[in-house]
This record gives sequence, C-alpha cells and structure tokens, in this order.
Amino acid sequence: MQPKKHTLEDIAKLAQVSRGTVDRVVNNRGNVSAKAREKVDKVLKEIDYKPNLIARSLKRHKDLTIAVVIPKHNEQDIYWDQCAQGIAEAGKKMTQFGIMLNYFRYQKSKESFEKMLKEAMLLDPSAILIAPIFYEELKALFSKVEKQGIPIGLINTPIEEIDHTTFVGQDYKMSGRLAAQLMDQIIVHTPKQKVLIAHLGVDTDHAIHLRDKENGFKAYFSEHNPDLAIEVVSFASDNFPESLESFFSEIAGIYVTTSKTHLLSAYLNKQSNIKVIGYDLVPKNIAQLRKGNINILLNQNPKMQGDACIGLLSEQLLYNNVVPKKKLFPIDIVLTENLESYL
Repeated sequence: MQPKKHTLEDIAKLAQVSRGTVDRVVNNRGNVSAKAREKVDKVLKEIDYKPNLIARSLKRHKDLTIAVVIPKHNEQDIYWDQCAQGIAEAGKKMTQFGIMLNYFRYQKSKESFEKMLKEAMLLDPSAILIAPIFYEELKALFSKVEKQGIPIGLINTPIEEIDHTTFVGQDYKMSGRLAAQLMDQIIVHTPKQKVLIAHLGVDTDHAIHLRDKENGFKAYFSEHNPDLAIEVVSFASDNFPESLESFFSEIAGIYVTTSKTHLLSAYLNKQSNIKVIGYDLVPKNIAQLRKGNINILLNQNPKMQGDACIGLLSEQLLYNNVVPKKKLFPIDIVLTENLESYL
C-alpha cells in the first residue's frame, strides 16, 4: 500500500496553521513563531514528510550548478581520479533534481589552482566543491569565495578559517596517531633505530592535512616512545635523489603520508626489513602491498568522499537544510589478509 502524499494544505489543517506557515517551515525561510514551528514539525514527523524534489526543481525554472575544483588526472596520482569518480556518480543521481556539475580541474601548481578557482567563481555557481591543496598564499581569494555567500564544500583538506558549509575527509591528526601506533607494533625495536615520515609528491608548505598527519604521528611517539628518532623528508616531485638509497639502510620504518607509497618500490625491493605504512588503494599501492613492500595501507575512501560532498551540497541546495559542518570517514586499516574485501 502506497503511503499518502500529503500536500501543504493537508499539513496546514493537521497542524492548525496557515499554508504559508507550512511553506516557510518546509523551505526553511521567513519568520515563523516557535509555537507554530513546533506544531508543523510535529506533524511532519508523524507523517514522515519528504518534499517532492523533482517537482520543486521544475518549479524553480533553472538548474542549480555545483562548480567542482579538483586536481587533473595524473597517472602517478590516481587518488584524485577515484575522488572524481565518486563526484561524477553522485552528480548523475542529482541531474533529475536539476543539479548540474561543472568541472574546473587544475594542474598541481598554485598558478593553475588560482586560475581554475577564479574561473569557477565567474560561473556564479549555486555551490562550489574545492580540493584546496594550495591555501596559504591564496587566503585573499578564498575570502572572496566566502563573501560570495554560496555553499562551500571542502574535500580532503580542512580550512578552519573559511566559513565553509561542509568538510568531507578524515581526522588527519588521528590518522597520524593511528599510523604511529601501528608502526610501533610492527617495527623491530633497537637502541638506535629511526623512523621516517615521507611526504611524497605534494608540497607540504600548502598541504595542511599532511602537516596534521605528521604532527599526530610525532605526538603519539612523544607520549609512548620518546627515545625513537623520527626524521622527515619531503619531495614535491615524483623524482628522488640517488643518495636516498643509502639513507634507507638506517631506517626501521617509513610512514608515507600520501597515496604515493609505490614510488619507493625500487628502494624497498632492496630493503625488505623496512616496515612501511602508506595510504589508499590505488593499483600500484595494491601491487606493492601484495608483494610485501608495503605492510599496511590506510584507506581514505576518496570515491566515497567525493560522493558524500556532492550529496551534502545538493541536500543544502534542495532542502535548504543545515548539513554537518564535518563529515569524517573512518580510517580503514588494510592488510593483505583483508584486501580482497575492499576491491
């Protein structure tokens, strides 16, 4: 038996208020007294009311546009392709409600990011999804985005200074602490051992989330094993100096804070004693996990993050709901033993 479809007039009669009051409550606009809102909310809950989004989008006479500002395809960095896949799949589901996605994919440089973000704002979008890899030098530009008054969804990198609508990602300090706890359990403890934090393929001067991972990792060991020597290396490009090979001979474990752990495969083939923890189920990382060069991958679910961010922005646009300021995904621990369940 199909549930009854209640009109605004039906709800108004049940709540003993005017149709206009119901319309303002349902669409979250205008002034409504607390008593009237309570009456309407009670009825909405009792009848399990859900707005007809398709009818609402047709009535609006125009499409809503979400500008998507994320990195371009890069064969060495499949992470963002997985994220884009989630965004695209969510976008397909939203077309029936009149929501369209417009992509502005940038090269991994400050100049390209700035150019694409400016182009996205010229579109005058209904909302904007941003993967803000570069931030510090572009604070003024982000302020302009904020002042435009449109919903802002941040993905992968949280920026607390921006009054964003939602952030989708993980708790990166906690992620770093988890990586440290796992590393503490799998390395062979010796008096002069060292552990390496490796930021690979990203400029850490701009990557807030990588600094959070590093700080979380260090904080765990300062509390639980303060004598452990921790060194940090950063390589913004995918090319490493040959001298790095001799450096690895002194290392007991490596924590790679990005999805590019596989770039170390040439060194790890010769250093099987090193324990390695990295991120994300990209094909080359999976191959290294199966081979034994990577011990643990922490899965950040980029596809699900992309899907969720579009979903939250769409909910805000269609329902005018207040969506969660943060949607944090759990940190999945992937080993060879449970890898197949994630594929």
